Amino acid sequence: MDHTLPPPRATGSLPGVFVSLRAGLGFATQVLVGAVLVFFASLIAMMTALAGLMLAAAALLLRYVVQRRPAIVHPTRVEDAPITLNARRTPRGWTVE
Repeated sequence: MDHTLPPPRATGSLPGVFVSLRAGLGFATQVLVGAVLVFFASLIAMMTALAGLMLAAAALLLRYVVQRRPAIVHPTRVEDAPITLNARRTPRGWTVE
C-alpha cells in the first residue's frame, strides 16, 4: 500500500516558506556544530603538539646546557696504607676506581 501526503491547502504559500526556513536553519545548525567540533579537535591537536615540542626542548636543554659536576679527585696512594677502592654509579653500571 502506498502512503502519500495530502495535497497542500490552497490558503497560500506562507506555511511552505516556514517549512523551508526551518529546514534551512536546521541544516545551518548542523554545519555550525560540525565546524565547532572540527575547530576544537584541531585546537586540541595543536596543544598536544606544542606540549610535545616543549618537552623535547626541555630535554635538549637539560642534555646540552646544564653543566655537569666535576669528577671527585681521589688522594694518591701511599705505599704502606691499605688499598681502598671507590665505587660510583654510572649510567652504564658501577665503576670501581
